[in-house]
Amino acid sequence: MTVTPTYSSPAPGSLSPLETAEDAGRHRPARRYQVLDILRGFALCGILLVNIGDIVELGWDLPAVVGQEPSAAQTALHYLVSTRFVPIFAFMFGMSMTFVADSARRRGSSPGRVLARRLGVLLVIALAHSLVYPGEVLRAYAIVGLMVLVLVLLLPRRLLALLGVVATAVSYAVAGSGVLNVPGLFLLGAAAAAYGLPAYLERPDRRLLAATVVVALLTVPAVLAQVHEPGGDPRFGTAGGIAGGIMAVLYVCLVVLACSTSLRRPLAALLEPLGRTSLSCYVGASLVVAPIGVVAHWTESRDVVPLLWTALVVLLAQSLLARAWLSRFRYGPLEWMWRCLTWWRVEPLLRR
Repeated sequence: MTVTPTYSSPAPGSLSPLETAEDAGRHRPARRYQVLDILRGFALCGILLVNIGDIVELGWDLPAVVGQEPSAAQTALHYLVSTRFVPIFAFMFGMSMTFVADSARRRGSSPGRVLARRLGVLLVIALAHSLVYPGEVLRAYAIVGLMVLVLVLLLPRRLLALLGVVATAVSYAVAGSGVLNVPGLFLLGAAAAAYGLPAYLERPDRRLLAATVVVALLTVPAVLAQVHEPGGDPRFGTAGGIAGGIMAVLYVCLVVLACSTSLRRPLAALLEPLGRTSLSCYVGASLVVAPIGVVAHWTESRDVVPLLWTALVVLLAQSLLARAWLSRFRYGPLEWMWRCLTWWRVEPLLRR
């Protein structure tokens, strides 16, 4: 069963690294794609589950133990979460480049100048965030975004998609999961937005179900290859990285299919607020969990379970706070600042 999509007014929401709605422009109201907001919130949840161990420097004060088997919780992270969510994050960032470029054209502004300023501001935010979490990913996104900016703006969508497929496939084959995937995923996301994928995901047809079956079948040999790859953590292995990329596609398909059923309402209730304020939540989570890690002395522990529970509590609290915030304001706090600097004018913040 397919659910008719619902769109918000141009006011609520935010432009974030994973922006899912076209920017409003001066004369034409924008349409938000709720499913992309849900996907963006979903990706944010998975990323915190992986990042929290690095943010709090789990076990960094303990001596290294060679050959120690990972715990059940760590194994679950390796096979279900690690490298599975960052590709979604990067792909949707590429989409945002097309959204903002289209909005700039509607406003009569230079898309190149607007996007360059937007990415420059993001780099500053990322550098500030890296003081709390040195492994944060937005620095790479800002730099790679500037590198592929000309391609996104000038290439036809067919060539953009072809380059994205080739670059992504080569990067995974050579290095598994890592920064090398980002350029290709950006190009793929930009091309997908140009081809109208966001609107399709609001009302998918049977092709999505067929694609889900195919990707699920591909997941089996990919995960088996990861199982037999030494090292455990897929962030440091080619087979695990490839498995992560394939499972990222599977996760997207499953979430979109779920949004075509009665599950859409609860998914939207939990994940849409996170998606609309993803930049604020991404940075804010680090500011919350880093002090908790210091108080809990997690540098002297290898137990992942308390971290996962903390991450889930933080995400739930952020979802509730974001919903309350968006009931009064049009954008998240960091999203609003970023938006103002992107367009170089003060944007209205309060909802009417």
